[in-house]
Amino acid sequence: MIDGLMRRLNLVGRVVKMRHLKPRYVAQFRGQPATIVVDPHGKPPRGTLSSLIKIWVWFFEEWYANLFQEKSDTLLVCDRYFHDLLVDPKRFRFGAPLWTAELVGKLMPRPRLWILLNAPASVLQSRKQEVLPEETARQCQAYLAFVSKQREHVIVDASQPLEKVIADVENAISIAVTEDGSNRG
Repeated sequence: MIDGLMRRLNLVGRVVKMRHLKPRYVAQFRGQPATIVVDPHGKPPRGTLSSLIKIWVWFFEEWYANLFQEKSDTLLVCDRYFHDLLVDPKRFRFGAPLWTAELVGKLMPRPRLWILLNAPASVLQSRKQEVLPEETARQCQAYLAFVSKQREHVIVDASQPLEKVIADVENAISIAVTEDGSNRG
């Protein structure tokens, strides 16, 4: 979806950048290439100290990018954001108390627009079986509850054909950018 969205936005002259949630500098320092996680709940949680270090690295990286790296005319599309940790701490192997992540989450720069690609759990499970069906259903409910509390949010029906999903997301972004006058998304 993001690839198709970026192509469409580039065609209409928008400067778009995609980012995936992962502490970039730590991964570069350790020489780790970007990898696709196929079993997000397969490894045990990290210890408290390493979990706290990781979320603070995310915090400083996001603020650094927000203040110094991202140009104001660039539309930043994130396929995951820090707040995914609050919905699925197992995916991020988070071993510290969840209240610490909630606190850091309140201090993170906020996206201009939150977009949730929502579909019935059975549809999502048929597309990707990373976790058990019960966990997929739980996460669907948790994401809906989270995004519904955000000031600027759109819920897109992701069970539609891909082109319709892309068009709906592009339309939501266009409306948000027009209302705000900026490209920060």
